[in-house]
Amino acid sequence: MPKGGARIGAGRKPKEATLAALHGHRPRPLVEDAARPPEPPLESTPPPEPVDPPAGLPAAVLKVWGELAPFALAERTLTRATVAAFEMLCRCVVLERKLSRGEARGGSNHRGMMQRVEAGFTRFRLAPSGKPTPAPKPADPFAEFATPPSTTQ
Repeated sequence: MPKGGARIGAGRKPKEATLAALHGHRPRPLVEDAARPPEPPLESTPPPEPVDPPAGLPAAVLKVWGELAPFALAERTLTRATVAAFEMLCRCVVLERKLSRGEARGGSNHRGMMQRVEAGFTRFRLAPSGKPTPAPKPADPFAEFATPPSTTQ
């Protein structure tokens, strides 16, 4: 039942969890959380399986493959099942680079190829997204100020 009555948003807003704990009220667990089974522990995943480029690729496409494949393998998006799509992405990158150097730069064909390349980058998780991950914090926050112990006694 909604808090405060039948209308959505009516009534007093719920307290934050920390404030409710301070006042002695324990927040009730949500029904969805209680019904959801616990997640299994994460297992260590094997390293990504290397994928060779298809035979007969032109040199320019093979060069782009060499540039992008390590990142796609690290993201685990380049597999044997996705080789054809990755090859198409590499071919599109070559075409986009060619269009960006010619008179068609900025034209409708070039813009369309840029969109196609961007979609491929997103598909293989090669495009940057979100915030960068922060550096891990040391166990001792004052470790940088500690002086090393002297070795002479």
